[in-house]
Amino acid sequence: MRVVVAGGGVAGLYFTSQLLRLVPSASVYLVDPKPVHEFAIGIPIAIAGLVDFHNLLYPFERLKRITYVKATAAAVENRCIRTREGPPRLCGDYVVLAPGGLKLGSVEYWTVRGAEELLQEARRAGAIRFVVNELTPVTGFQEIAYSLKARFPEKEVSIHIVYIGDDYKFLLEPWREQASKIGIVINEEPPPPKRPGELHLSVPVLRPHPLATQLEVDPVTFETQFDRVFLIGDSSLVKLGLPPIGWGALWQASTLARALAQEATAGVFEVDAADWIAAGDRERFLRWLTYRMTAGTPLAHLKGLYDLWIGSVIRPLSGE
Repeated sequence: MRVVVAGGGVAGLYFTSQLLRLVPSASVYLVDPKPVHEFAIGIPIAIAGLVDFHNLLYPFERLKRITYVKATAAAVENRCIRTREGPPRLCGDYVVLAPGGLKLGSVEYWTVRGAEELLQEARRAGAIRFVVNELTPVTGFQEIAYSLKARFPEKEVSIHIVYIGDDYKFLLEPWREQASKIGIVINEEPPPPKRPGELHLSVPVLRPHPLATQLEVDPVTFETQFDRVFLIGDSSLVKLGLPPIGWGALWQASTLARALAQEATAGVFEVDAADWIAAGDRERFLRWLTYRMTAGTPLAHLKGLYDLWIGSVIRPLSGE
């Protein structure tokens, strides 16, 4: 069983770890232009000072159970991907596309480097204001705000939701209580005029990745119009009209890994979107993520998620 995975973010790496747990003999080729996996979900705890930023970076070459290919996936051709550099084509029995989403804006808080720069700007600011004015904003801004307030309790931190999709409103609603407890102000008004010493952050918008623009996605199997080519993660969720959140990406990754494992071992491709929730560590993992996305997870819970990611994903893929 040969599987090509395009994208080494949270969705791609979690899919890979779950597939190899279920089918240890599978050969997985992970294609990503960056040499390291960035555990973006852990960025808030690094901003809060609970872990060092460099501890969120994991070189792909240390993941001994996969074959890492440093290249950019440019297009899909049947069960192959065409790359801009490296091998011109990589083919497999299955191709799983997990390129993340295209993030458009001037703030880059979803990468380790961008988050470090944001932290330095926040140190110098007297007030920090997040402005949300997009239907599908890049998620995580609420946790970044929480982390900044926890680290700098003397600073004024506010979130101004001028415009946002209804699904996001639903997910943010239970988080308001957590925000108010720590002193974060949330309202539906534009921020006041910027004063000297204030940091105003316009939350970027998320769009489907260029690799996924022309792809169609089955809402049950996540298969595209190409046979045995699947799309998971932020781009898939956006195309399906779902909020591009970590919980959804990992739900897709787990569901697809089980389906492919079943086909490899029993010859039947069958998606059961409910059954896997009750299976072992994945249930524990998703409880963390569900709480994270719907209740503005306190930093202690994010630290637990970080420890769980190392233990259930990074170490097994490293062959430990």
